[in-house]
Amino acid sequence: MNPIPVKTLAYANAPERLHNDAIDKLKLRYGVEAVSTSDRARILYFFTGGSEAEAIKCLEKKRFQLLLASGKTNALASAMEVKAYSNQPGFRNVLLCLDDDADKQLFEKYMSVFNALDQLQGKRLGLIGEVSDWLVASSIDADILKDKLGIELVKISWKDAGNYLDHKAGEDFLERFSASRQFNIEDAGMVNSLLKQVIHDHKLDAITVECFSLVQEKSVTACLGLSFLNDLGIPAGCEGDLCSITAMMIAKELTGDVPWMANVAGIKANEVLFAHCTAPTSVLSEYHINTHFETGKGTAVSGRFKAKEVSIFRLNNTLDRLFYAFGKVVDGIYEKNACRTQLHVEFDKKVIRELKSDPLGNHHLVVPGDWRKEFGVLAEIFGL
Repeated sequence: MNPIPVKTLAYANAPERLHNDAIDKLKLRYGVEAVSTSDRARILYFFTGGSEAEAIKCLEKKRFQLLLASGKTNALASAMEVKAYSNQPGFRNVLLCLDDDADKQLFEKYMSVFNALDQLQGKRLGLIGEVSDWLVASSIDADILKDKLGIELVKISWKDAGNYLDHKAGEDFLERFSASRQFNIEDAGMVNSLLKQVIHDHKLDAITVECFSLVQEKSVTACLGLSFLNDLGIPAGCEGDLCSITAMMIAKELTGDVPWMANVAGIKANEVLFAHCTAPTSVLSEYHINTHFETGKGTAVSGRFKAKEVSIFRLNNTLDRLFYAFGKVVDGIYEKNACRTQLHVEFDKKVIRELKSDPLGNHHLVVPGDWRKEFGVLAEIFGL
């Protein structure tokens, strides 16, 4: 965990021990494991009155900040004054009172998101091939990725990636899908080994693959290989979708698990059908192998989702808009004309209206559990 830069704020010429005591309290009472003192801080921590003048020197217009205070020694009074000063265009901050249990819990959410974003700094994302032609709203400029998230985009042609036939299927891969020997999973295992080699050679932390050229030219799919990588904790997406793989990287750091990237395959009343062929087996209660839906070739994962409640997450292609929602999994009819793993989710009508009237794209991420507060904090930190 990277240290969180904190500025401790007290009255002028306050003894150093007060500042040290404040940092100790932040660590011990509020669970902040790593702190670095800095004038360019994410957290402005008020612990006495008379700290307003020093605080406004530390406010930033291009960076989200937390203002923390308790009701003791007039710290909250100072923080209120500074919050009033900063409620003008350009500043983005939130005041939390640490005497309030709800604010304490919210503070923990902010810390989780700060740490997740810090973990993304310096990550390398590989794109094998190109963003698929039909994903007209799902390509992100490399400079935007670097500037906003600190992620470096590494572009790799299929020619430079190599030939999957030069690789051997791994025993761990074959064991994972051993119950489906009626299909030729050796080829899928070779593709997985190729992807692992590319990840190793280019020192990648995540990967997305223009996979349709592979199935069209070689009649082999990357679906099982991508599913297996996700189970190993390596975010791996398909169709070269940069919006989805970026959101997968964020969600993995935030929740600890790699989410499922899925199509919005149908909307009826207040129910949405999500479907795709690359679900990680870790999110499934049972699964089997089928062919890839669109082509009828190769292999794909067809399974039943374990979670009964899920969060949905999506970024746009300029990283200035975010969609998230919470829904309950419901039973539904299996659709023959959709990708192999399918999930029916019930949402509030407001969510359905937004999905249809103002979508950020097709693919959405499915995250088991309720992560609305974390995604809401993420949106606030980015000013989305």
